[in-house]
This record gives sequence, structure tokens and C-alpha cells, in this order.
Amino acid sequence: MVVDPVARLRDVLSSRERYREEVVGLGRHLKERGATVLFTCRTDRHGDDLSLVEDGRFELRTGERTRTLTVPKTPTEGARDGAHGVRISDDGIDVFPSFDPEVHDRDFEPESVSSGIPQVDQLLHGGIERGTVTVLSGPTGVGKTTFGTQFMKEAAGRGERSVIYMFEESTETFRERSGAINVPVAAMVEDGSLHLEEIEPVERSAIEFATAVRREVENRGTDIVMIDGVEGYNVSLRDDRLNLVETLQALCRYLRNMGVTVILVTEQDSLTGRVEATGEGISYLADNIILLQHLELGGEMRRAIGVLKKRTSDFEHLLREFRITEHGFEVGEPMANVQGVLTGMPRIRGEAE
Repeated sequence: MVVDPVARLRDVLSSRERYREEVVGLGRHLKERGATVLFTCRTDRHGDDLSLVEDGRFELRTGERTRTLTVPKTPTEGARDGAHGVRISDDGIDVFPSFDPEVHDRDFEPESVSSGIPQVDQLLHGGIERGTVTVLSGPTGVGKTTFGTQFMKEAAGRGERSVIYMFEESTETFRERSGAINVPVAAMVEDGSLHLEEIEPVERSAIEFATAVRREVENRGTDIVMIDGVEGYNVSLRDDRLNLVETLQALCRYLRNMGVTVILVTEQDSLTGRVEATGEGISYLADNIILLQHLELGGEMRRAIGVLKKRTSDFEHLLREFRITEHGFEVGEPMANVQGVLTGMPRIRGEAE
């Protein structure tokens, strides 16, 4: 039996004390006859009066862009803590449970994941380790997504599965662009080694997105997850800024515990200038930070790649020049004569300042 809302009984009773007596009596009467009873009320109207009769409580809240469900009280142990996402649509009600990353894990070999590019693997002393979080940082158009895809191209050759969640580019554009530089994205999608998912703006909450990623990992055995990019994630999902950061942090911890290799693509605000390694809220998540940067040297626009951080091993401390051609991502020898990149004033060593 559903009484919706029970607080309306207060309008026909003489006092609050009388209302509480009637609600308690009604609840006990129905329970004694084996009925399952749901009373609804607004949180700010007589919610405390129901504590005398309730065995459990669900609290639904509506924010500016999201709905959440919490379960502060249940008749038995085992209710999941946290705010769970709720979507109400023509198809009914979907609930997306919050999760504790620390209770999820699986055994995996902490081996190096190769990029398939010898010079990059030299930069990284073998590659990035399985079950780590790598941040690819750089300005727009420098080639971050293309570079991240190299790890997935190599993984496909090992029979592994990868997924890219695209917050800032259409899957169709990405396919065409990849085909033009010898990255067989279409073939990888066809054989199931790569899944592309374009995220529509303001269609999902952060917990809905995290639930989709979990299903991808647990149901399909995905080995590499790339979020392209973090700024699009912050804009496209229907949550406030604080909850977005917290949910991304929890998602990365979960993926790390599951042995999934995570690649986060983040964008610097300026094409050139002082380098900021990561966006707000994700720097401490990064096991590895790889910088891709535009350089202007001697009146010529060039590109460089370097490693700023690697927790699990040493790395090469010099930049290397790279190009994106019709043959793919090509990396050259160390640029030992270039300095001042991180300050935003790159120059060839020995040039007059």
C-alpha cells in the first residue's frame, strides 16, 4: 500500500500530536496484516514524524541537473552507502549505484604496456604499466588523442580490448582522421578490439557514466580505457564540479584496482607558453604524465613529446621531436639542444636570449 503523501493527513487532524498517533496506528495496523507499506512525504514537511513507524527510509533529492537516492535506514544490514544516481524517463526508473573502488579488484600482471613506437618506449623505459593512470597533456591540435590510440593499436595486436569515451570529438571524425594517418580504427572497431563511444552533452550524470564504464570492464574484459578529454567530461556530464572530480577520482581508483590501464587526455589553455601539466583535480591521480607540446624554434612550428612523471620506474629526461604523417606517429631522436620548453620560451641551446 502506498500513501502519497501521508503528510496530507495532517490537514484533516486537529494537531501534530494527533497526526503522529494516527500515522503510527495506521502503520502498525497495516503491518500486522502483512502489508508492505510505503509512506511518501516531503523531507521538509513532517518527515521526522515518520521515524516512529518506519523500518526503512529512502531519500530522493533533485539538484539543478541530477537526481540522487540515498538509503539512510533499512530493516536489515547491507544497504550500500553513498548517493546513487537516478534517471526517470519514458522507460521507467533507472538507479545507478554508487560504488566503493576499494572493494573491487582482480589479479593482473603488472607488466609494461608498449606503445608500439620504439622511441616512445625508450622515453618511458618500456612503456606504461598495466593498471596505472596516464595523463596526456598538451594544447589543442598537438596530437594527444592520436598518441593515446597508439597504445590501443598495439594492444589490439595482443588480442586485448580498448574503449575510448569521446567527450570532445565525434566518432565519425575520429575514424576519418585516424584512417588518414595509418591507424586502423575502423578495422579495430570491426573486429571488436576497440569500442568508440561518443558522449552526448548533458545526457548522463557522472555516476551513470561510471556505471557504463564498469559494465564495459566487467562484462567485456576491457584492458585499456581512454577518457578524451577531461575538460569535456567536466562540461558534458550533469553534475556540479565537486561531484565530477570526486567521481572521476573514484572511477580511476576502481579501474586501477581492476588492472585496467587508464589514459586521461587533458588540454592546456594556450598553444604555447608556460606549461601546466594537468587540469584541476587530477594531478595526484596520475602515475604517469606525458607532455605533448607545440614549439616555435627558429621561426618554424615543431612538436615535441616528453615525460614529466613516472611513478613506477625511471624515464628519459629529454624531449623528442615528433611528427604526425600519413604513415602514423613518428618520433625522432632526443632534442638535447632544446631548453626552456616548460617556461614557455623554448630555444636552441647557445642561441642569444
